Amino acid sequence: MQSSAVITFQIDQLIPNAGENESGWIVSVWEGASGFLQNLEFCCEDPYRSALAEYRISARLEAAVTLLQQARAKAGSFAGYLQQAQQDSSLPTGAAITIDIQAAKGKLELYSMYNAVGTFIHQLVLAFNLAFPGSCRFVNTRYEGPDAAKFEAPQFESSLFTNGWLSAFDADWPTLKPVHFRQVWQWLNARGTSETDVAVAEINKVLFGLLEIAQHRHAVTARDAILVAHLIEILLKVNDGNVPLIRERVVAVLGPFSKRADSFNELYRLKDRLLRGDYPARRPALIVHEADDPILQQLEMHNSPVEQGAAIVLALLQDLINQDAADYVFTQQVSRV
Repeated sequence: MQSSAVITFQIDQLIPNAGENESGWIVSVWEGASGFLQNLEFCCEDPYRSALAEYRISARLEAAVTLLQQARAKAGSFAGYLQQAQQDSSLPTGAAITIDIQAAKGKLELYSMYNAVGTFIHQLVLAFNLAFPGSCRFVNTRYEGPDAAKFEAPQFESSLFTNGWLSAFDADWPTLKPVHFRQVWQWLNARGTSETDVAVAEINKVLFGLLEIAQHRHAVTARDAILVAHLIEILLKVNDGNVPLIRERVVAVLGPFSKRADSFNELYRLKDRLLRGDYPARRPALIVHEADDPILQQLEMHNSPVEQGAAIVLALLQDLINQDAADYVFTQQVSRV
């Protein structure tokens, strides 16, 4: 094997659902990422050698950025463009990301190389969706490169991140704002998120949980409800589902609830019913790609407690990023008078 290679990550469905304002912010995030993701030092666990491996990686996002720019210019929003594309199959919805990877030492082993590329893609998904929730969608993907047919490319949907953003916007709580991609990437590096395949640090448990949620493509599932509630508990250091304590700590970090945002009781009732087996089990739904405006479909469902819980997780993580912190510490004071 040689010491460097070029892997093409082909994405057939890259454009996320977004309204007019959100589409502009997403384009800006991708433009910033395109300029930043050049000749980066990247460390990840190498299962082939059971050791930490170091690489130099560049990601060429120009084709993806151009697609997003053109989609927004044509329809005014990504949601409008996706509606047009469902009526006109000649409109492109995908693009390729070209990844240049070089081993810092020695040669690139095939398995190690694709493992590093996959971990890099995981980092992209986290960085984009924390910089602007719902900005990254990798669906119907494949690799092109040396022996690429042996490896399945990861796929991630943006819907729960998008719905979390919409929930926060509609309820006017919690506050979610765009964050610079570079800032998020550097924060992830400082947490060592790419350097392990088994999360031990609490913050990486949460980030790996977000990746798992993003793999659930077509609808909010029972696992999503349990995962979202669990991620809130990890971030807030509550391990027994104590809802009053969770509420107290959320308010301490994110400020008071708006009237439309207080869904804790509903979320944790749902979690408890799922864990006890009291909740009806549903057959996997028929997947239909309608010609209706997809953003309108999302607006109809974004008030569910799962989406509101996702908004809280995203807001807590953005707060940590903006403070360059890894964790929350809740203290109790005792006074004698």
